Amino acid sequence: MKPLALLLLMGCTSPTGPENQLENQRARWDAQRFTDYTFDVTRSCFCPASLKDVRVTVQGKTITDVTDIATGNLLPLSDWTGWYKTIDGLFDLLQDAYHQNAHDVQVEFHPTRGYPTDIWIDYSLMIADEELGFTLLSEVKTLKD
Repeated sequence: MKPLALLLLMGCTSPTGPENQLENQRARWDAQRFTDYTFDVTRSCFCPASLKDVRVTVQGKTITDVTDIATGNLLPLSDWTGWYKTIDGLFDLLQDAYHQNAHDVQVEFHPTRGYPTDIWIDYSLMIADEELGFTLLSEVKTLKD
């Protein structure tokens, strides 16, 4: 087979590498059908100093509450809307970073449940302070646990 034909065939295969791993881990997470759960998370970015380590509560695949872990206080909606994500939202964030050809995407996944536990995205080598990260501080727990 000629090299050009081989290259064309290779372009038609299923994704490999990080995006394929992302798809496999998302399928593992989706198979568990979690819709109502909590997890503790910290967000890393060049963002307002008011971001804290929080407990995110998700019901019906939507964030319903965000609690400051240090104080136990619920945060006002205006303090967290857009700053925190559901587990599905974290998967979407990673997929978007791959689609945008981010300079560096680092992710670790829970070994059995498949959800992202540590994310770091540097969208552009040439831009400072646009990096973004999330680190889960606890296991995802269903509200039924």
